[in-house]
Amino acid sequence: MFPPMALEFNSVKFLLWSKNLGVSFERTLTLGHQGFNCPPAKFKRTLKDFGISATQDEINRCFSHAPMTALFADEFLRFLGAKEAASVDRSDFEGATLLHDLNERFPENVRGHFDMVVDGGTLEHIFNYPAALRNCLEVLRVGGHFATITPASGQMGHGFYQFSPELFFRVFSAENGFAIRKLILFDLSKMESAFYEVKDPSITRQRGELSTSKPMQIAVLAQKIAEVPVFATLPQQSDYMAVWEKHQETNAPGHASHRSGLLQRVRVKLNPYWPFWLRRWRDTLKYRWQHGLPSLNNHRHFRRLSLEEICGERVSKK
Repeated sequence: MFPPMALEFNSVKFLLWSKNLGVSFERTLTLGHQGFNCPPAKFKRTLKDFGISATQDEINRCFSHAPMTALFADEFLRFLGAKEAASVDRSDFEGATLLHDLNERFPENVRGHFDMVVDGGTLEHIFNYPAALRNCLEVLRVGGHFATITPASGQMGHGFYQFSPELFFRVFSAENGFAIRKLILFDLSKMESAFYEVKDPSITRQRGELSTSKPMQIAVLAQKIAEVPVFATLPQQSDYMAVWEKHQETNAPGHASHRSGLLQRVRVKLNPYWPFWLRRWRDTLKYRWQHGLPSLNNHRHFRRLSLEEICGERVSKK
């Protein structure tokens, strides 16, 4: 596994992709003073893959640090375009430039200031996650971006939380003034992992469940599109909302479900008498038919992105 609080190769690739998508890093805030844990040879090759030109001196600066000291990501962020590379932490033990408890709201003069906020593995360690997330979103200007790279599964004990894509699809919504640009999964145990695009459960109308023994990371790039109070309306899980809506429809007077036929009435009457094993078998088959296997190969919910697709995507700055 990789040291905590460091941008490893897959995270670096995600941020290089963000740069090609036109994301501004001019005023960047990292949550915690992020380290830089990317092999120089892979970094140089990946720049070429993304079509990002760099001199050897610019590359060397990204890896420059005094002997026996930690390598931080500040120079990498400057390479991405940061004229201001700030970092926030509750303590100054790693040299953060801004001392602040993320459980508390930022001072008024900081809100709306930053073009980019990078959470490279900090917020999962904060108990009051919704409040800390809201506080970090408030420091973005309209048009700015929030990038989070955080545990999805297989990392019990790493922090307080591991996260489902459903959370981010519901949080980064128009109601909260945000829009998701990218949401992907990757295998943290691999130095160079494939990226899998995750489909929004509110669109597929199904849960995109995943069962794997691998430590999976979720990476999200979201853009602030409007200045509205974050979490004024609390997010709700999309499949439950669909069930609630269906329940209201089917219980409306005159709905066809109220006029069930003889066969349906017989099935309802006999249901309690089915053997337990048969009901369990039936429910398992029904779930598998509706949702598919909980695997990254389930194309209803996940799509593997080719390196050419990732590296070839270009969007002008917004």
